[in-house]
Amino acid sequence: MNKQRLLLAAILAACTTLTACLNSSAVDDFAKVSAQAATLFPAVAAIPYNSCVAIEKNTQLANVTEFNPNFSFDQTAIASACKTPQETTERLTKTYAVLAAYVTALDKLAGGKPPTCDTNIKGSVAAIPGLSSTQQTAATNLTSLIADLVDKHYRQREAAKAIHQAQPWVHELSVMLKDQLPLLVDQRLNNELDSLGSLYRDAARFRVKNDPNKPPIEVTDPILVTAAFADKKVTVQQEKDAIAAFEAIFVKIDQGHTALDNSRDKLFDKSTIQQLFQTASDIKKDVDAVESAFKPSAGTTPTK
Repeated sequence: MNKQRLLLAAILAACTTLTACLNSSAVDDFAKVSAQAATLFPAVAAIPYNSCVAIEKNTQLANVTEFNPNFSFDQTAIASACKTPQETTERLTKTYAVLAAYVTALDKLAGGKPPTCDTNIKGSVAAIPGLSSTQQTAATNLTSLIADLVDKHYRQREAAKAIHQAQPWVHELSVMLKDQLPLLVDQRLNNELDSLGSLYRDAARFRVKNDPNKPPIEVTDPILVTAAFADKKVTVQQEKDAIAAFEAIFVKIDQGHTALDNSRDKLFDKSTIQQLFQTASDIKKDVDAVESAFKPSAGTTPTK
């Protein structure tokens, strides 16, 4: 038994010093946290559209002066007002899907397994709205590389070649996501809060219809609308926290891949692998922060 334990310890020690043992695991960790982030990202990318819908509904509700059981939201007006935010959500989601697909394919390549990908990925990339010509080129080229990894049967020894080819495109798309996400979302969330605050202030005190000379009449409990607004502020802050975490994730994906490219001729060196392990660990913390941001706070109703 002692001999078996010693043998096991020796094997484990060898795997911590021989970079070939660590290489696939390091890339695998990097890929796993990237994939985990990809499952969470659609909820974050949907914030611009969801916020626009909320603002438009608040605007329509602001015109209500008495209870109307036949009231319904004007969906045509909502669709028109929120067309651009909907395209923003689609652009962010589809762009990150390309990055995630590449990292997954790279993981399999580094692990000595045949890379695979969604056969529809090329079609989805062609339909990404609002990309600049440089961003569209990066998304198209990265998608073509993913297809080549599959169709041309890339092998593990060709990982360095794939990483170097992908580097400018990964950088371009990572920076775009990092820059656009907070820019497009933060102000819209602030506008949503302002819109809701205005609606609740109006709801708390109504004047008698058609008689502005009479004093206001309380028609809504101010305690209830204050509590509802406080809960909404918590939700908005959670969404902002998730956005900040994803901003950090995109920075680390860019940094991690850049480090791989810079070390592509020594991918099996211990220092390279340790650096990738650290990047994966850092991304995992940010992914945990996103998950935490979307968990309802105590005393609030789940909204996600």
